[in-house]
Amino acid sequence: MEEQEKLSEATKYQTWRNHLEQNKIKLNDVQELYVHRANKDGNVLYALLNIDADTPEGTKLNPIGFIKGDAVSILVILIAEETDDKYVLLVKQRRICDGSYTYEHPAGMIDEEDDSPVEVAARELGEETKLEVKPGDLKPLFNKPLFSATATSDEALHFFYLERRMPLADIQQFEGQSTGAEGENEHTQLHVVTLPEAHRLVPNIHGVMSHLLYLKEVGDYETMNLL
Repeated sequence: MEEQEKLSEATKYQTWRNHLEQNKIKLNDVQELYVHRANKDGNVLYALLNIDADTPEGTKLNPIGFIKGDAVSILVILIAEETDDKYVLLVKQRRICDGSYTYEHPAGMIDEEDDSPVEVAARELGEETKLEVKPGDLKPLFNKPLFSATATSDEALHFFYLERRMPLADIQQFEGQSTGAEGENEHTQLHVVTLPEAHRLVPNIHGVMSHLLYLKEVGDYETMNLL
């Protein structure tokens, strides 16, 4: 059995501490409320902390911090060779917080300091969709990572998109495929829909934003008007 990584040794925790120092925050105390680790190697995935920290203005930071580190999100556009119609490859899974089904773009955490966002994105995409993807196949949707929340979480998202032309029959074969690592409690299915349908199904802000950024990037204003 792999030895579990200590929170203080985790790259995402050390990065969070460095950001506090850069922002001239005095950290007085940190208490671990909950730390979740990967089953396969014991590395820290995320942590809920109770924080006692002072700002330069003499005020306190919110005492609750959710440390996740950076992540990647990939919009997958599959283009039918016969018609040039565009389809979005979504991941269907249950949300952790309330158990409802949700439709999302393939995504993943950046866990290691030496991992580049685009390399993580290509690897996660291969694991979640079984598509063979190289980092050079992916294009950025924004020129910097964006916070998924502005208050208690440090998570920042790097956005990419992939365009892949293939026969319509091959696109349709993705529908309903089960993916995810059972050992990591990932129970996911793939779902193929048109871009307007994806825009209606995806419930998270960064997913909706990815659609709009992509359509602007490729100049597809006709589809944008259908959203």
